[in-house]
Amino acid sequence: PAVTHRAAAGLLAVDLRTPEEVLGAYRRLMGRAAELNAVLDGIYVQHMVGPGLELLVSAFRDPLFGAMLACGAGGNLTELLDDVVVKRSPVDEPLALDMLGRLRIVRQARHLAAGSDPRVAAEFITRFSRLAATAPWQRFVLEVNPIRWSRDGVVAVDSLLIVEQP
Repeated sequence: PAVTHRAAAGLLAVDLRTPEEVLGAYRRLMGRAAELNAVLDGIYVQHMVGPGLELLVSAFRDPLFGAMLACGAGGNLTELLDDVVVKRSPVDEPLALDMLGRLRIVRQARHLAAGSDPRVAAEFITRFSRLAATAPWQRFVLEVNPIRWSRDGVVAVDSLLIVEQP
């Protein structure tokens, strides 16, 4: 629970194909956690998602404006690129499409989502924004980073919820 960015902390292993690779990754992750003095409640194993365009979808409650929605470059690019659009939640599908269209990562790296329908990503963003708008907490951050958007649809790969004030 103390590690919010597992990849940056070296607590992530991907594309494991055999039981031996999984066991080796488990040992490496436990060793890395010990180096960081981080207690692991367990190891989460999930299906490896195929290639696509990685986006961040995040929500938080601003004391003045209420529930806010952010959409931007995701995965490892989140902290490298200043490519994010912020709107008040909830948003409808046309506004979600507009948000996607404003992102440089979508305009310039669209080949990563070749053959994909932008309405599918916009639908995910719209539903996420509705959830954020109804979140009961006074102060929170709910982040899905990344979502992977491809011709196969949208998949939430990793997420994080921090409740600062119930």
